[in-house]
Amino acid sequence: MLDRQAIDEIRRIERATGRTDVFSGFILKLEASLAGFAADFAARVARGDAAGATRAAHTLKGTCRQLGAAALGDLFADIEADAKAADYEGAKRKFEAGAGLIEQSIEALKRA
Repeated sequence: MLDRQAIDEIRRIERATGRTDVFSGFILKLEASLAGFAADFAARVARGDAAGATRAAHTLKGTCRQLGAAALGDLFADIEADAKAADYEGAKRKFEAGAGLIEQSIEALKRA
């Protein structure tokens, strides 16, 4: 579920800078992005912004992978692929079906 190397790299940055809030701050930002994703994605689709909908999924894919949430990054890669194919309902279904994975991933990151 998690990529320990990515997490360890962020922890090294924390140690090098003397800050202990870098990783937790990233997690808080990720949580906010995840909480707003469904509404943001739907709004972009509704106004015909296909590129924006795809970009929203792409951004979350990258953020998740950078933070070490590998499985969550894979979920958003699938959502991005659906958005690129203009299968917005498929993307929405994948996001909704991934609710458990999202919750588990956030909790795992918080414990990391």
